[in-house]
Amino acid sequence: MKTLLLHTSLALCALSSLQSRTWTEAQTGRTLEGDFVSVQGSAVVVRTGNGGTLQLPLARLSEADQTFVKEQATASTKPAATRTEEKEAGKDDVKKQLIGTWDGFMADSDGSKHGDIRLVITADKITASNPQGDRAMGAGTYKITGKRIDATGTEGQFAGKKYEGIFDLDSKTLKWCSANDNPNSTRPTKLQTNPQAGQFLMVLEKK
Repeated sequence: MKTLLLHTSLALCALSSLQSRTWTEAQTGRTLEGDFVSVQGSAVVVRTGNGGTLQLPLARLSEADQTFVKEQATASTKPAATRTEEKEAGKDDVKKQLIGTWDGFMADSDGSKHGDIRLVITADKITASNPQGDRAMGAGTYKITGKRIDATGTEGQFAGKKYEGIFDLDSKTLKWCSANDNPNSTRPTKLQTNPQAGQFLMVLEKK
C-alpha cells in the first residue's frame, strides 16, 4: 500500500511545473521535481510545484538523493557560531575581490556612458577620483552585507554623506548602484540609474 501511495505521489508531482531538484526512486527510476524542506525521521519532506508537501522515505530514494539529504541535514545542525564564521569568511572573500583599482564610468538611465570615474578600494576605504587628470573627488569607508554595500564619506565632496547601494561583482567587473546623498533617496533594487529616485549606477573594470 505504501509503495502504491509513493508511486501515485511521484506520478502526480512529475506534472508539477516547479523546476528544482529531481528526486529519483531507486528501484523504479520514477522521478519528481521538488524543493528540499526538512528531514523528519526516516523521510525527507519535499515541497512540490503546487505548494503542497510530500514525505518520501529515504530508503526508497537514490543514493545521490540520500547523500544530498544527509548534507542538508548536517548543514542545518551546524552551531550558530560556525554559521557566523562562514558568513564572515564570505565577506572576507568579497572584500579580497574588491581590493584594487577600478576604472569605469557613471551610467545614464539607458546604460550609456555619462562620466569617467576611478575607485581605489582597500580593506576599509574607498577613494574616488576622475581618471582624466587624476583629480581627487573624495573618500570614505564602506560596509558589505550580502549584496548590499553602504558607504560613508569621510573626505572631500563626500564627507559626512551616506550612500546605500547594491552591487554585482565578478572577477573583473563591478556594477555598483547607489542612492545619492539626498535624504529622500532610497536603496536601489535594480542595477540601473534612476534620476527620479536619486539612484546612480557605476560600471567598473579592475585594472
